[in-house]
Amino acid sequence: MNKFLFLLSEGLKNLWRHKLTVFTAVFSVFLSLSTIGVLFIAEQNTHKLIEYMRSKYKIEVFFKDTVTNEQAGQAVEKIKMIQGVYTTTLIPKEEALKVYKSQFGDDITEFLDYNPLPASCVVNIKRKYDGYLQITPIIEQIRKIDGVDTVNHQGRLISRIEKFYEQGLLGLSGVAFAIILVTVMIISNTIKLTIYANKDLIKALRIIGATNTFIRMPFILEGVFQGIIGTILASGLLYGAVYGANEVLRQLTAFTINVQWLFLSWLFLIAMVISLFGSSRAISKFLK
Repeated sequence: MNKFLFLLSEGLKNLWRHKLTVFTAVFSVFLSLSTIGVLFIAEQNTHKLIEYMRSKYKIEVFFKDTVTNEQAGQAVEKIKMIQGVYTTTLIPKEEALKVYKSQFGDDITEFLDYNPLPASCVVNIKRKYDGYLQITPIIEQIRKIDGVDTVNHQGRLISRIEKFYEQGLLGLSGVAFAIILVTVMIISNTIKLTIYANKDLIKALRIIGATNTFIRMPFILEGVFQGIIGTILASGLLYGAVYGANEVLRQLTAFTINVQWLFLSWLFLIAMVISLFGSSRAISKFLK
C-alpha cells in the first residue's frame, strides 16, 4: 500500500513539476478526444437524417394524358410486381384535380372544359433498394411500362448527400487520426522530459535495487493522469456544446441532436490507450 501511494504521489508531483509541457499534452488529448467526439456525434445524427430521408423517399409516376384510370390501374399492378417495390398508391385523374384545387384554389376544368391532369402513382421502395445505384433499375423498368409518361425521383439528391457524408466522415477520420499521432508524440516527449529531469533519482533507485516496474510506474501514471484530465475536459465540452445547441434548436426547429452518452466511456478508453502508448514509448527508450 505504501509503495502504491508513493508511486501515485510521484505521478501527481510530475504533473506539477512540468506544468507547461503537461498542459501541452493535456490540451492535445483534449483536442483529439473532442475531434473524435464531434466525429461520432456528427456520424450518428447525419446517419439518422439520411435514414429519415430514405424513409420519405418515393417515386412519382405520371401516366400519359390518353391513359384512362382503368389503364393506369393495370399499369400500377405491373409496377407492384417489380422487385424492390414496397407499396403503390394510384392517384386517379379526379383525385389529381382535387389536389390541384386544394393547392391552387382554381378549377381548371372551367377554362378547358375537360380535366388535363394525368393519372399518377406514388411508389415506395423497400429499404434495401433505396440507394441510387439500386433504384436505377427499378426506375428503368417503370419507364418501360405502357402508358408511363414521366418518372420523378430524388435518387440523385440522396446520392449526393450520402457522398458528401462519406467524404466528410473520411476527412474527419483522417484529421482525428493525425491528431492522435501528434498527441502520442507530445505525451511521449513530456514523459521523456520528466525522465531526463529525474535521471539522478532513477540511477539512485537502480543502485538500491528498485525494479524496472517500480521505476516506470510514476511515469506511466503521469501519462494516465494526463489522459484522464483531457477526457474530463473533452467530455465537458461535448456535453455543454450539445446541450447549448439543443436549447437553440428547440426554439427554431423540431430537430435536436441525439447522443448516446455511453460513447464517453469509449473516449476514456481511447485516452488511456493514447496515454499508455505514449508513456511506454518514452520509457522503453530511456529505461532499457
